[in-house]
Amino acid sequence: MASSYNPDPSTEASDVLYTALLSQRDLASRIPINYVTAPGINLTPACFSDRRYEDVAAQRCLSNLLSVGFHRIIVDLYWDQSRQTWSLCPVELSTDGNSTSPIRTGAYPSSLSTSSSSTSPSASLTLARVSGATAEGLGRRALHTSLINANEDVHLSADIHPRQTSEYSSESSQVVSMTSSALTISAQASGSSSVTSGGGLATVSQTTAAADPSETGHMIGPYQCSESIGIATLTNVLADYFQGTENDVNATFKYLEFNVHLAAPFGDPTGTASPSDPERLPSVGNYISDLINSTLSPYIYTPAALRSERADLNQSWFSSGVQNPPASEYLTTQPLSDGSGLYTLNGWPSTSVIMLQRALRIIVGLGSVDAQMQQYDFSADADSIFPTGYISNPIDATVSSNGMIASGCLYQPNNTMLSAVNSSWAVSSSLPNTTTSNTTSYAALSLSSCGISPIINTPLYSCLATENATVYREYISDTLWGWAEDEPSDSGTSEVTGSRHCAVSNMTNNGRWQVVDCTDENHFICRRDDSPYVFSVSDDKNRYYQGDEACGDGSSFAVPRTALENHYMVDAIRDWASSKASNDDDDTQVFWLNLNDIDIMDCWVSGVNQTCPYQTGSRDMKRTVIIPTVAGVIVFLLAILTLTVKCAANRQNTRRRRRRGERGWDYEGVPS
Repeated sequence: MASSYNPDPSTEASDVLYTALLSQRDLASRIPINYVTAPGINLTPACFSDRRYEDVAAQRCLSNLLSVGFHRIIVDLYWDQSRQTWSLCPVELSTDGNSTSPIRTGAYPSSLSTSSSSTSPSASLTLARVSGATAEGLGRRALHTSLINANEDVHLSADIHPRQTSEYSSESSQVVSMTSSALTISAQASGSSSVTSGGGLATVSQTTAAADPSETGHMIGPYQCSESIGIATLTNVLADYFQGTENDVNATFKYLEFNVHLAAPFGDPTGTASPSDPERLPSVGNYISDLINSTLSPYIYTPAALRSERADLNQSWFSSGVQNPPASEYLTTQPLSDGSGLYTLNGWPSTSVIMLQRALRIIVGLGSVDAQMQQYDFSADADSIFPTGYISNPIDATVSSNGMIASGCLYQPNNTMLSAVNSSWAVSSSLPNTTTSNTTSYAALSLSSCGISPIINTPLYSCLATENATVYREYISDTLWGWAEDEPSDSGTSEVTGSRHCAVSNMTNNGRWQVVDCTDENHFICRRDDSPYVFSVSDDKNRYYQGDEACGDGSSFAVPRTALENHYMVDAIRDWASSKASNDDDDTQVFWLNLNDIDIMDCWVSGVNQTCPYQTGSRDMKRTVIIPTVAGVIVFLLAILTLTVKCAANRQNTRRRRRRGERGWDYEGVPS
């Protein structure tokens, strides 16, 4: 069966952008996810502003948005009481209370079937530095629980039904998947439509030719909706996306947020829905979590997992098997009563733990909930879906027409305390609605630099993501908060002369990063070890390789890991430069960052002696984390022994050699 994830070729990032996005992801990998800004988008304006709600177009639109790099996906989800199903269409498609709809003929090909199939993430996504652990063992094991009582956590401990059983999988499929035979409804083909006043679906003249799937659907007032467009339309794309990007280099973490609505009545598609009938609200097998888990459960980080992991950090994020735990300066912890470890009431894990070690790729949460849907049993979803306001904290930011932040910025120049900044889960959809310039992109970068995740809530430049995916890709490129345009400049080249493998912050370009020769002499950026927002500049200048000795006690050679950290760093440099008596431009404009690709070109790491963690190959091939297993070592030793015996008469140097290939990602020899 063809993959539901099928983005346009225009969404593929260039080598330079790909490397910049990857390095930015890796730098933030140890920051708790609630402090990492993630560009988001609402599907309704980006995919359905033409009021056409059809499976093929919707899947292509979501594919494009995932491909270009949006991390937070906001979905308007509608409960259709008439058909007893969740839909992306804002209006009911039937006037009666039956869940069975009339059948159309030849409207949808079999490839649009939305029956769910669970797929497990590959072990290649797992960081195998945890000796003896498997992806399945790490990702699915139960952690120690019940050390924090229910009153100390907003989540309910409600019982929910088992997930992924054949009973619920089949029910989910039946709810969201309609038969491929149907009465053809096409306003374009018939030229007229007639909405019936009685029960059943809207009908128009039937065409004799097979309809284009992208142009079929029921015309209900201003909306054109297919019957099967629903939760599975989204989850099938996401599952295929996760499966296709399950190696460490391509993997990114996503957030899926549902705004819950009651669909408008069939007879009044542009009107307001009446209060829902409690007897016709979702029941077992039709809860949002049932439908999400039937496809995505192998990839979801759940409230239940968060509760148990917060309860004993020494058995979760800070266990002995975790090599890259969350940055402790971002967490508020307390000792357990027996003194055996730590717990946290409000901390979150980092992607280095939940994504790169446990192969989990997504969090699902609730956004707004219409008054008509308040009687829905949200407790049934409590162990799988985060409640409203838990993974988003709307900030009332004001953005001017030129993209400048007039109010609401969380950056505080005279206060570097994490609790005072309070950027946890901060989001804003206050982007200016413009169609003629890159003001929206500039405003998004400004919001990110203020610690706020920007959310697109209008069609970008009046274009759907299916019509012009390029503008959405360019938007993501423009929101990069670290690298300057066309940086890192050695990306995609086969040879780099000299030692141009080290990064600096260049104040002639507002502190944006660029690649320079590692043997240059510059001042070093330092960060205080116990505070993420306290930066300073070293007294002395030297080559990049002397960075570990450059900073004073209590601080370390550093690089910003988030957009907000970068904001604090740039202002710290400006303060340092203004306090200097010297006006030497060369002395106050370029500063070393603790970031280099000395080991492997385009693999940017933080640390003077740090090596690339990835096994490298062509961009078109899977690139995975190096897995030093015992079996691999044995095979390696046997191979070396065999070669030694065979080549004893003509010995050659057996030292492993690296070769930078056409795109800088080829290895020659066995990775260690």
